[in-house]
Amino acid sequence: MNNFSPNETGAPEASVSPSGAALKLLWSQEFDEAAGSSVDRTFWNFDIGDGSEVGIPGWGNQEREWYLPEQAATDGNGSLVITATKLPADKSYMAYYGAPAEWASAKLHTAGKVSVLHGRIEARVRVPKGAGTWPAFWMLGTDLVEMTWPTCGEIDILEVRGRDPHTLVGTIHGPGYSGEHGSGTEISVEADMSDGFHTFAVEWLPGSISWYIDDRHYQTKTPADVAPNQWVFEHDHYIIMNLAMGGGFTGDIDPALTHAEMAIDHVRVYSLDGVGQVTVH
Repeated sequence: MNNFSPNETGAPEASVSPSGAALKLLWSQEFDEAAGSSVDRTFWNFDIGDGSEVGIPGWGNQEREWYLPEQAATDGNGSLVITATKLPADKSYMAYYGAPAEWASAKLHTAGKVSVLHGRIEARVRVPKGAGTWPAFWMLGTDLVEMTWPTCGEIDILEVRGRDPHTLVGTIHGPGYSGEHGSGTEISVEADMSDGFHTFAVEWLPGSISWYIDDRHYQTKTPADVAPNQWVFEHDHYIIMNLAMGGGFTGDIDPALTHAEMAIDHVRVYSLDGVGQVTVH
């Protein structure tokens, strides 16, 4: 059930992180509802449209999808599935590029409902198949409206280009290091990440953020990595999950593709040796 009580989710209440820190579960979403259920709106919001209504057409990335809440639902087997579907040409969602939107998909976030400051933030995800898909699990600073992007801070825990399901991208964005100049890395993963589930996580502490896949550490960022620019990661962030289609990051969509799925088995937040907090608003 979607509940942040550790004893009711089936998630481990306490364990040890790959870095050796003691973990205590603070909040989780296990997506165990019956097939076809939506997410718990106590914790999640949906973005709708192509970004034009909030002043960022194509979500700032030349994306081709139109976000709709009905494109995310549980599968009855313990996962939330975000489904991208190719839309018929006569669908009435008029996109920023002057034609009906080509794809429907979903984007969920916890802004104004759940915020996180430090700790281990993880999701177990199976990324979609197909060139042009762009699955992401990430966070933005809760001061986005006041400070704007990228001064609010952005932590990208998982990004994969559909055309290359063996390459994982982890990045931070802030003032002076954003967009294609974000501070991060790309690593080669032996497995095709679209063939099965993998656990993507950051361990976020004061003055450092470390990235993991399946408990394997692959990078750490500190204020020294972005100096002389400002480190903007010592305040609350909220969680985002989405499946974008097309755009500058992932490239052209395979014209033969009609359907793609991003499956999320769980989202969990732990403290690390007592460091980390979750606020449910």
